[in-house]
Amino acid sequence: MLGSKQLHSLLSAVIFILVGINSVIAEEITVYTYQHVPFAEQTDTKHQGMIVDIIDELFSRADIDYKIIFNPLKRGLTMTERSKNVCVLPIVRTQQIESEYQWVGPVLISRYGLFSATNSTIPLVTLQDAKSLSIGTYLGSGISEYLASFHYQVQLTNDDGLNIKKLERGRIDLWAAELISAKALMEQSKVQLGEPELIFHTSLRAMACNKLMDDAKHRALVNALNEMYQDGFMTKINREYGVSL
Repeated sequence: MLGSKQLHSLLSAVIFILVGINSVIAEEITVYTYQHVPFAEQTDTKHQGMIVDIIDELFSRADIDYKIIFNPLKRGLTMTERSKNVCVLPIVRTQQIESEYQWVGPVLISRYGLFSATNSTIPLVTLQDAKSLSIGTYLGSGISEYLASFHYQVQLTNDDGLNIKKLERGRIDLWAAELISAKALMEQSKVQLGEPELIFHTSLRAMACNKLMDDAKHRALVNALNEMYQDGFMTKINREYGVSL
């Protein structure tokens, strides 16, 4: 039977461990995302969009403080690699970068199409039909890496909306874009490109976190996301933005 001193020491150790776990979770996480209408948008007064809504719900359920910073995707990836309490999303979880991060996902289901200019039609049956054409996309995106890995002629910009202007001016032949994002960017640019010539890819995008993030934080975020799928939150928010799970 434990004596009073031993019991006191044991209780102190348990309290120390619990306090340590709570302090780990309490540390603020910086979440990087990027301007990607309608999924994430930074205005003069607020952050908004599907990803912002998901981040808010996710960290609220995990009981972890966070702040969102908008930066180009490449910058967000670099900062996540360098700092312990940093995550970036949405990221395509590919084999090339799988081991470089801890992952929480999927947070987004994306379908990609190839769009041509308003005054031209480029009939495409398979993706191979676009092999000789220049394709615009944005720096650091999973779809740009996907196309480049198969040696397509990819041209990159920091702002995906610029690809509409490049397309209309004949500087690229096709624009590879996520379908919902493309629709929003066309409305923003007041240019209607019509339906894509080809829908060629579906991907699951996740949140990538620094490899050294504390296990307690990572588990809390993974569990929170699982709950969001189980209780219908993710189905509901996807429907609000025009996506069916």
